[in-house]
Amino acid sequence: MAVAARQRLLERALALRAANESDFSGGRRAPDDADPSLLKIIEDTTLRTKLVEARIAEGLQSPKGPQKIASIIRIYPNFDAPERSRDNGRSSGPRQGKPARTARQTARALPSVEQMEHLCRRIREIEASVARDRATEVDGRIEHLKHAVAGLGGEELEAAYAELGTALAERRALAAGVRAEAFRRIEAEADFPPRAFLSLLARK
Repeated sequence: MAVAARQRLLERALALRAANESDFSGGRRAPDDADPSLLKIIEDTTLRTKLVEARIAEGLQSPKGPQKIASIIRIYPNFDAPERSRDNGRSSGPRQGKPARTARQTARALPSVEQMEHLCRRIREIEASVARDRATEVDGRIEHLKHAVAGLGGEELEAAYAELGTALAERRALAAGVRAEAFRRIEAEADFPPRAFLSLLARK
């Protein structure tokens, strides 16, 4: 699933009504390490399935048959929810035997507004630099070919026109590659800590 789609699902999950201790039944209780604000009541079964499959949520309680109990999920803002739910009182835990993150650890893993602003400013700076460099190179080739065409004939003229067409196509395609190059350069900047949050952004 695309990052943007998962982010939209996360926003919908966070907007759900919070669950209280009184919403748990049958001996179930909220996990000791859970942030109460990330325990939600969900009535939309389709949305619940999508959240679990996207590893945004873990099922803590689900009505079975005629049961009149609340459907409760736990939100994992870092997209690292266990693969199976706790509906039957057991949890498989995260894949590969990694311990589940506590709410405090999850909060530390998320970027602050200032960190994301810093990252976005850096992306724009590099995009502007890459765009200038690439445009200057391609524009120089185009101008050279335009002048060359005037003094050529026959096969040389045909070849020059073909090369000019290629250069013009490259000029139009510049924008598509600028952001990818900006991401690649930032990923290589070991002394730029906000690069760790690039995975939260769409690359197109």
